[in-house]
Amino acid sequence: MLEVLTNPDSFFKKKMNEDISFKTPMAIIFVIGIIGAINAVLMTQKIMADLPGDAAQFTSYIIIAGAAGAFIVVFVMWVLYALVFHVISMVFKGEGEFKRVLEFVGYGFIPSIASSIIGLVVMKIVLPTIEISLNNPELIEQSILSNPMIQASTIIGIVFTLWSANIWIFGLIHSRNLSTKNAILTVGIPIGLYIISALYNLFG
Repeated sequence: MLEVLTNPDSFFKKKMNEDISFKTPMAIIFVIGIIGAINAVLMTQKIMADLPGDAAQFTSYIIIAGAAGAFIVVFVMWVLYALVFHVISMVFKGEGEFKRVLEFVGYGFIPSIASSIIGLVVMKIVLPTIEISLNNPELIEQSILSNPMIQASTIIGIVFTLWSANIWIFGLIHSRNLSTKNAILTVGIPIGLYIISALYNLFG
């Protein structure tokens, strides 16, 4: 497993000789989903603390819904990333089935486990220091994004995303039979747009 982080080219070259298997990729996404769900619970609890007494009875349902949503969205993002890479690779006449792309993209999320844990720890530290008012939802986002620890965590997350991008490039080289240049473009275009958007939201 460590080989996908240190030598993704060799890792995916070997995987191409094996049957497609989603066991490990799904386990990776599952772990990230659990971390995301915990993060959502912390955030929802903080927000719900400001609810009036008559609405507080629905807090548990809202927390469960938030956790479930955060968990499910990770799986949705996995499929979307794979689909976007697959579609863009068509421009470069990529060859290979979508299931293989989906499998390899799942492995590329391994760095996100570390960044998710860091984000969870930072959120646990920062949330008690943030004043949240449901009367001004925009202020909640501003308060969170302006926190130096959140900003540092976001930058760290971008670094890990670039690590994932490197893994995905080699995954696309083998799963879609692309040249290195075309694989870089296939992965770099959507990931580049994502990073620009993240930095704009943080500092814009």
